Order: sequence, then C-alpha cells, then structure tokens
Amino acid sequence: MIQTHSISTLLRKYDRRIWYLFLARVFTAMGFAIVIPFLSIYLYSELGVPMKVVGTIFLLAALSRATMQLFGGELSDRHGRRVIMLWAMGGRSVTFLLLAVVILLEQRLVFIVLAVMLSYGFGAMFMPAADAMIADLVPNKDRIEAYGIQRIGLNAGWAIGPAIGGFLATLSYFWLFFMTALLFLVGYGITYFFIRESHNVRAQVTHRQGIGQRFAVVKNRDFLLFCFYALLVFSIMTQIVSTLSVYVVSVIGLNKIHLGFLYTINGVTIILLQFPGIALIRRMRLTSALALGALAVSFGYSIILGADSFGLLAVAIFVLTIGEIFITPAGSTLTSNWAPVDEKGRYMGVYGLFQSFGRSFGPFYGGFLLDAFLHKPVILWGTIAAVGLVSALGFYSLRWHVAPETNLSPVEA
Repeated sequence: MIQTHSISTLLRKYDRRIWYLFLARVFTAMGFAIVIPFLSIYLYSELGVPMKVVGTIFLLAALSRATMQLFGGELSDRHGRRVIMLWAMGGRSVTFLLLAVVILLEQRLVFIVLAVMLSYGFGAMFMPAADAMIADLVPNKDRIEAYGIQRIGLNAGWAIGPAIGGFLATLSYFWLFFMTALLFLVGYGITYFFIRESHNVRAQVTHRQGIGQRFAVVKNRDFLLFCFYALLVFSIMTQIVSTLSVYVVSVIGLNKIHLGFLYTINGVTIILLQFPGIALIRRMRLTSALALGALAVSFGYSIILGADSFGLLAVAIFVLTIGEIFITPAGSTLTSNWAPVDEKGRYMGVYGLFQSFGRSFGPFYGGFLLDAFLHKPVILWGTIAAVGLVSALGFYSLRWHVAPETNLSPVEA
C-alpha cells in the first residue's frame, strides 16, 4: 500500500541532515537557475557568439564536469561526503563571483569559458557526494522518497530562480552572476554549520582496495548500458536551458521575463507532483519508470516543434517536467540499489559522469542543430525527440538484465 505522510510526520521520519541538505539545494539551485538559462542568451545575443560555439563551450564544460563528477564520488568515499560538498559549494561561489567581475569588466571570451568550466567542475563534485550521503542516511525502502524530496528542493530553487534571473537580466548580466555567488555562499554556510559527516572514513581507510577492485564498476556491462541511456535522456532534458532558451527568444519572440516564467512552471510542477510521481514509481519497476519518463520528455519536445505561443510552450514544459519527475529519483535509486555498500560514492560518481556528459553534450549538438535548422522546427525538435524515444526503448530493454531485487521499487523489495 502507498503511504502518504503529513509534513510533520515526514519531517520526523528522516535524519535532520536530509532536511538541511534539502535547504542547501534550494539555495544553490536558485542561484544556478538565476544564471544558467540566460548564459546562452548572453553569449549569443550580447556577445554575438554563434550557437555552435556556445555548444562547444558547454562541451568543454562537460569535460570539466565529467572529470570532477567521477572524482567527486571517489573522493567522497575516501575523505567523506561533507568536505567534498564544502569544497564544491565554496569553489562555485568564488567562481561565479569572478565570472561577475569578468562580465563587468567586459573581458575576453576565453576568461568566460574558463570560469564556466570551473563552475561546472565544482558543481559536479557536489552531486555524487550529496547523493551518497542520502544513501548513507536512508534505508533502501525509503530512498526513492528521499531522492524525490531532494528533487523538490532543487526545483523549489528552479521555481524561484529563473523569474528573478529574467528580471535581473533586464538590468545587467553582472547581477545575475553576483546573486548566484551569494546564494552558493548561503548553501555553503548551511552545510558548514548544520550538516555532520555521514560516512565512516576511518573504516573505509582500513580496507584499501586495489586498482582492479577500485575500477570494477567499469566491468559492470549492464550498469554502463543503463548509464549510456541516461546520457541520452539527460542530453535532451538539458536542451530546455540552452537550445530552447535561444529558440524561444529568437524565433518565437518571447521576452526574457516570459522565458523565466517557463522555467518557473518547470519548478512548480515538480514541487506539486513529485510525491504523486513517487507513488506511481513505487508501483512499477525502476526501468519501466525511466522508460515512461523518457517517453514523456520525447513527447514534450514533439509539442515544441509546433509551438508558436507561450501557452503551447507552457504545455510542452509541463509534459517535459512529468518526464523529469520519473527519471531523476528512479535513476538515482537504481544506481544506489546497484552499488555495493562501500562503493555508493563511486557508483554515484560513474552515473553522474554519464549524466554530466549528457547534460553538456546536449547543448553541443543542440547548438549545431539550432544553427542549421533555426527556422525548421520539425527537423530541430524532431531530432531531439527521437533521441528521447531511443533512450526510452533502451531503458525498457534493461528490465531483462537487471536483477529483480535491484529493479523492484522499494515497497515491493
């Protein structure tokens, strides 16, 4: 039976660190959401950088993000979750502050590229460490709900951030990046003062692993196949903050404030529907939930290819968001179920590596598609929707390769 919880019951159910981590995610997501939807517009519209170059910048950021995502998980196993999260948020706050100064002084594009790469690198350290901390603190039967709660925190930030960003972008792009730096500093303070370490580093040190054991995860063919399909679906999910932002402003003609409201729809939808989504996920295999989510994302982009107004775009964003509601908690839960008890951070890091490549490879090929088919939406968005369909079929095919105890929802297991 699916259980529902009052807010007070839910608060008592989990370790306080889960809720402080939730709060830290609200502020950091708000900061990131203030700036990232408008970064492509700044480069394309203000600096005159072609979209294929903008996409290449995001691909370079992917190399930084992917490297640090992998090492972030590994380092969190070896040195603790908390210290890695502090390094990540502190480094990102400083980087966005430097980026604000670079933009204020109108420095060369190369400095902006380096700052973006540093920002993505530090950001990538945070996610596997934070997800591993949740796996440390929450029993298997409750993890899908705990990851869903964290997703709500992220999207509370996304619900607020873009609306603020749309307003600040009309004033000065400097304020976008400066405000983001301050919000990451708030997240750092919450982590520093209220979140204790969850991982017994001394116990981990006592049983050193050889190189073969340390990289045994890469021999797990089925897990890597799952990660590849995740790469595909995340490569199209991220199109809404790169390719779509430029398309909406340049082709459909919406202003930046309207664009901000589209992202607010994304955040509010997840806040309202994440728990009902979790209830549905618990009734199906995790691979089926992932396939359903990928189908929804694909269908959302199919709507965009015929959209010519804010209303249709809002419907498309809503459908895309339904896909996110299934994909994000199901993917993290399947990864934590798959990982041996002392390799949670490592598996989260590898999953995050593929996820990061997807998030950054998406703007890369999206930029080329946008330059080539800016006024041919059927080809542009049809291609992106087709990638989602491939990932959906891939996720569904994995149901015959994942052990039942790994693939079944926590309630059934």
